[in-house]
Amino acid sequence: MSIQSWNILLVIALLIVLSGGGYILLQNHEQKQAEIEQVKAEEEARLAEEAQRNAEEQKALLQSFEDFLNTFLGDIYAEVQEYKQARKVMEELRKPSNLTSPEYVAENTSMAESTLMSLQLQMDDIMARFEKAGTELQPLIEHLNEDGQAHVREIWNAVRKENAEKFMAFFASDQEALRAELKLMEFYNDYADILHADAENERILFDDIALQEQEALLRAAIIEAKAVQKDLIEELSEAEEETE
Repeated sequence: MSIQSWNILLVIALLIVLSGGGYILLQNHEQKQAEIEQVKAEEEARLAEEAQRNAEEQKALLQSFEDFLNTFLGDIYAEVQEYKQARKVMEELRKPSNLTSPEYVAENTSMAESTLMSLQLQMDDIMARFEKAGTELQPLIEHLNEDGQAHVREIWNAVRKENAEKFMAFFASDQEALRAELKLMEFYNDYADILHADAENERILFDDIALQEQEALLRAAIIEAKAVQKDLIEELSEAEEETE
């Protein structure tokens, strides 16, 4: 074999070796690219799954807030309804049919004082529910994202402001009415020995015209206080119906 032929064989052998090595390198490169793509796909899938999970958690938290809000409003209006029922006691205590003797007048006046104190405590408890609810909401708010927190705070502040103002106005006016009713009861108690209870016509009568006029003025103060309440009571009743 000539040297030229031998060189040709060496070149061919070298090309075969190089092409084989190149093929291996190409395979390794493709394998690494496939691995990279797989890792990338897995990461994207993980991120998508995490985003979906976070979205579902946020949605669940917002639903929890809505449930909390509905429960809160339902409970607080139920408490207001209980207050209104307890409030009727004062109406009964000052009815002439329940003031037919000095003993009844004295007993009912004492009960009126106790009723007023009890109602004031109920008012305070109802108004305190707003602050308590705000505190109870904090753990839920802290688990929300920034947008969710802003959304919940905006709604809660609006609901709290609207309802707290309604209750505050109603209770303030009702305190005026309650104090006027208690004044009338105290007046009856002062003159229990000389008043005449007309149970049939539901009137309290005095032989003294001056006392009769004073009694009329005290009743007028109650009527005036209750007139101020009329629109407030209607607003509360409409809001209560919306929560049912």
